[in-house]
Amino acid sequence: MKKLLLALGSCFLLLIHSNVLIAQSDTPSSLMTLLDYAPAPADNPLKGFMPFYDAYGSRDTPIANDFPHSMEWFYIPLRNLMNGPDSFTFEKGMEPQLQSIANRGHQAAMRVYLDYPSKPSGIPQFLLDEGLEVRPYTFFGNSLRSNDSVSPNYDDPRLMEALENFIAAFGDRYDGDPRLGFVTIGLIGFWGEWHTWPMDGYTQATGLYQALPDPNEENWMPSQKNQERILSAFDNAFDQTRILLRYPMLPERGRSAGPGRSVEYGSMSMNIGYHDDSFAYNTLFGEDWYFMGKMQWSGGLNRWQTEPIGGELRPEIQISVWNDPPTRNDVEDFSYAVDYTHVSWLIAHHLFTSRSMTSETPLYQAALAGARRMGYEFYVSGVSLPNPTTSAPLEVSLRIQNTGVAPFYYDWQTELGVLDASGNIVTQYQPDWHITDLLPAETGVIPYTNWSYSSEHQLENGHYTLVLRVINPLSGGIPLRFANASQDADLDGWLTLGTFAVE
Repeated sequence: MKKLLLALGSCFLLLIHSNVLIAQSDTPSSLMTLLDYAPAPADNPLKGFMPFYDAYGSRDTPIANDFPHSMEWFYIPLRNLMNGPDSFTFEKGMEPQLQSIANRGHQAAMRVYLDYPSKPSGIPQFLLDEGLEVRPYTFFGNSLRSNDSVSPNYDDPRLMEALENFIAAFGDRYDGDPRLGFVTIGLIGFWGEWHTWPMDGYTQATGLYQALPDPNEENWMPSQKNQERILSAFDNAFDQTRILLRYPMLPERGRSAGPGRSVEYGSMSMNIGYHDDSFAYNTLFGEDWYFMGKMQWSGGLNRWQTEPIGGELRPEIQISVWNDPPTRNDVEDFSYAVDYTHVSWLIAHHLFTSRSMTSETPLYQAALAGARRMGYEFYVSGVSLPNPTTSAPLEVSLRIQNTGVAPFYYDWQTELGVLDASGNIVTQYQPDWHITDLLPAETGVIPYTNWSYSSEHQLENGHYTLVLRVINPLSGGIPLRFANASQDADLDGWLTLGTFAVE
């Protein structure tokens, strides 16, 4: 059956018949073979759900099922990485986690903290010895025991200088490290989440009134000037590895955004993404303090196009969010939350430690579909591959589209390979193609991008197969796989594009 498709914006007709796509335009016609779609795997690199890395060694809550993933999450206290103003202990404090994760073919996402309620303090001992002011508290499961967490005076000049020194050293050592997928900007606030609620300088909301700024209320957050120092330090220290912040920060002149009042926050001018750690629970537009409310009024609705969105599926709903029909009335629609946020990855530890989550169960399958829905998905829909002569160049054109909700945020190298009749790679090429340029198509816009490549070759007469891959720079890392039925058809980790003969 023939179909005529009119491509918008130009006089461009596509005629599809059998398995050949004929492009008709102002340029000479060329034949393009169609490739079949098949969903990309849920464990594609740098997207999907992830567990805490220490579950692999846990006797109490170990990894209990085979839910696919390509990343692992860990927290780390600053005291494990810093033992003096200019002295750092990355080798002992962070390398074991990174290498353990990499040995499983996974990439890491992580956060460094000073204050994690219910855990021992993450403040380096040398700062406590120097007299850094700290504030004990008893909320969020914390206690007043001597080794429990405390909130530091973030405006202490000694602490600020130490944090800036650490961030510079952190970036100097790890920026661009292929083992490290994403760094969330922690250090400030409870859990490193850039808030100190309820000690945030506001009256607390009751049934009678909303929370309002009050100079008489304690505010444990650093000054806006010091917040900017920390964010600028991260922005300067990390040029390759992607960094994310819990909320938009730095309102202009302290004037907070809110419903009906848009204020572009200063953090939006930095190369920083954002993470929603209460995903599908406080994500959509129900309240102005929900994640999308904050992003909307602070100028961040389109931030996902250049910077990643991540976070954590709210812990208490990590299993129940998949129930159909819903069993809770306080859970947001996961698919809507993904589509609005354009999220690429989420911590969802309970998915991996639940023995009831087996591949035969509806919950597992629903969560698997949720993992696939996040982030990027690349589909090569058509390929033109003429037969070259021994003296003519090898030429290939393909049409590729991002059928996901977000870009891929790292410019990993694309590579073409030529297989001989025995399936062995005989030559490889590295075209100047950039997967970071592939954004999800907008409604009414031609969904694909055309990539072309031409190169001289030294192939002898014979029959060959052309394959494509994106190189994961992590040695032994999970390959990035395309949403094509011919993925891995002739060589593991490679997409088969088609066959050609050299005459």
